[in-house]
Amino acid sequence: MDNKKNQSGFYLLSDNTDAFVARFALATIAEKTLDIQYYIMHSDASGRYLAYAILSAADRGVHVRILVDDINLSGRDSIFKTMSQHENIEIRTFNPLSNRDWFRNIELLTNLDRAGRRMHNKTFIADNASAIVGGRNIGDEYFDARNNLNFVDLDLLTIGPIVTDITKSFDDYWQSHWATPIESLSKIRVVKKQLMTLRSKLKDKWHLAKNTEYFQTIKNAEFTQKIINKQIDFIWAEATLFYDRPEKISSHTFNQTVHIGPQVMPYFERANSEILIATPYFVPGNKGSKWFRNKQANGTEITILTNSLAATDVIAVHAGYKKYREQLVASDINMYELKPTAQPTLSKTNKLIEGSRHASLHAKYMVVDQQYVFIGSANIDPRSEFLNTEIGIMVNSKELAKQTIDLFNRSSSLDNSFHLQHDKSNNGIDWVTNENGIEVHYSSEPKASLIKKIGVYILGLLPIESLL
Repeated sequence: MDNKKNQSGFYLLSDNTDAFVARFALATIAEKTLDIQYYIMHSDASGRYLAYAILSAADRGVHVRILVDDINLSGRDSIFKTMSQHENIEIRTFNPLSNRDWFRNIELLTNLDRAGRRMHNKTFIADNASAIVGGRNIGDEYFDARNNLNFVDLDLLTIGPIVTDITKSFDDYWQSHWATPIESLSKIRVVKKQLMTLRSKLKDKWHLAKNTEYFQTIKNAEFTQKIINKQIDFIWAEATLFYDRPEKISSHTFNQTVHIGPQVMPYFERANSEILIATPYFVPGNKGSKWFRNKQANGTEITILTNSLAATDVIAVHAGYKKYREQLVASDINMYELKPTAQPTLSKTNKLIEGSRHASLHAKYMVVDQQYVFIGSANIDPRSEFLNTEIGIMVNSKELAKQTIDLFNRSSSLDNSFHLQHDKSNNGIDWVTNENGIEVHYSSEPKASLIKKIGVYILGLLPIESLL
């Protein structure tokens, strides 16, 4: 055990249902504390099931702290305020808007400098002993439980000393003046009886859900059995946690003590052989584009996976990315765009969900020289760099790097992605992919609707890149 003294354990959560099970399990096994920090916490099916597990933990004496960004709380103050009636549950919102109704949209537009800065961190911590950090928020689209959207995402399940650092990051945000108790914000009046009603409703919904074919499939899955039998094969390695300081929300200067960018960048500067990057929102800017092109020209192989226009859920970001795409491809950088039909991990529940599943990349990870793996909440865009707060873990492990590279290769395969190649005949882009085992070429945004194409064109004319 001596060789593990300064090491932590890591397990990749690439499967969406495994990611749900891991969070539910942490809430279920917690004995003392649950610290939960998210940008988005939906009150959909998976959100309710996790709320049931969290409320059950509080009922058995676990001290629960929930810190959620305020941007997506419109109309849901009452649910969070009701849960906060529990003696063991505290809930705070980060950088809250003063308006709690539809006027908040006006506040967003008129006070964009403050209201447009958000807490994008995502952590789920049990007993300061186990934690999940990565790209997923709380919602059906992150856990393979929605019939029209399936995010391709990635988290790290962690144990060991790194968890102490993750808890410290949570505490820094929790104790900041940007974190406001939900009770002091919402004027909605709630009483203890409403907590009893909520508990009863959540319990009934869970008992109905757990007997469905969907949950029976998850229950019998390999990862679930690993948790039950305490046989998770963690990879032990040295790692460093990086996170933006909460005061980034009010900072207008770029400095190393507040922003994680300058702290993480040396790992990429030192790269010798290759850098793999998966990011759903890729807007490198002139400076970033130049850095990638120079790195490629100096012998480091750069490979980037992002969303195609057909797959993206934010077309404004695609408009920003499109400005730099041709110059990157022309510089021999390997560019891949995820297809809306992608399925890099075999869904356990695909046959149980009615409707057409639309895939969209949401994972944010990087691999340097087949040695260093960075997984977290940060995208490569101006918003992550300057406006939102982010968190991520840099792991020094060839074994974890190999697993992550395998995932990247599946995601960027021609069955799941378009490979962008420079078309010298018209100085444009040729999208190459496989369809039914046949190589197919496209000369413009493949599989994207006309509405999306028009939207990207219009948004590309607007001076909004700094907000993307």
